[in-house]
Amino acid sequence: MGVKLEVWKQGQFYPELGKKIIELPYSVNPGPSDNQIKIEGFDVRPDHNGNFLDKDYSEDEVDAISTYGTLRQVIDLYEELLEYPIKWSWQKNKIEEPLKIRIRNNDINSRFLKDQKCIELDYYGPYENWTYNCRTVDLIAHELGHAILDSLLPHLNKGTPESRGIGEAFCDLAAMFLILNQKDMCDHLFQETHGDLRKNNILALFGVGHGYHGKLKELRNANNKIKYRPNEWSPYYYSHVLVGLLYDLLCEILKTGDHKRESDADKIYRIGQYWKHRIFMTFMSLRNNESNLQDFCALLLKQFEDETDKIKKRLNQRMFN
Repeated sequence: MGVKLEVWKQGQFYPELGKKIIELPYSVNPGPSDNQIKIEGFDVRPDHNGNFLDKDYSEDEVDAISTYGTLRQVIDLYEELLEYPIKWSWQKNKIEEPLKIRIRNNDINSRFLKDQKCIELDYYGPYENWTYNCRTVDLIAHELGHAILDSLLPHLNKGTPESRGIGEAFCDLAAMFLILNQKDMCDHLFQETHGDLRKNNILALFGVGHGYHGKLKELRNANNKIKYRPNEWSPYYYSHVLVGLLYDLLCEILKTGDHKRESDADKIYRIGQYWKHRIFMTFMSLRNNESNLQDFCALLLKQFEDETDKIKKRLNQRMFN
């Protein structure tokens, strides 16, 4: 029997989506915590039914529960792709210390700190209208993506700005993968776009509410036309190019994919599963700590053999013009 928790569907800047109850098919310790993650500074106990749904939890405790549930959904997604459990880079030689999650530092940061074995999800003012990083699902997924990347592909963080940009793309994609892994979110995605993912939507926009040019401005947008330029200094630039290219590919596959008897939301979910699995396998094929976007795309073509023409078309537009 599983454990039920309430989590944000996408975060505080999507009030129309609100929250939902998820069920994890395993036990959860007080905290909430387990052998992989622990919400630091909390000791939230399950209710009398063994779930984390008690209406008497404080606002802070509700945030701790939702953050834990979101983290678990991302970890479970990657463990399903890997077909084995994730172990953090420091979990060796009998050291089993979990990844700590800090959600109540009064600062603006959202970051993975390997030396402290933690993720920080801070909050900041103005006092009347706090912004909580732990209430934004894609920020949680992105920072957890850094911890997973450190476990699986640490060499990407030790190379050039371009290889580090590929690593940043891995982390933004963690947030996108999470949306596509949930049928209810795929249904919302269709309702929001009517199947045209070229319209701005929850899948394309990253960090809504955390941007620099207005309350609901995003940090990044996968639905972009940024073209590749060599010798840029910023990993985020290369990340933006790569995520945009991969988003182009998803749009192309959805537009031209086979027409099975299924709902539109089911089609997005099915193709999303195919897309994320092939992209993940491309990342797992990267072995060089100085891998560049052309290396990545060469591996991508091997994974998407049925989509070669679509990928080459997008490569010509982004990489070689």
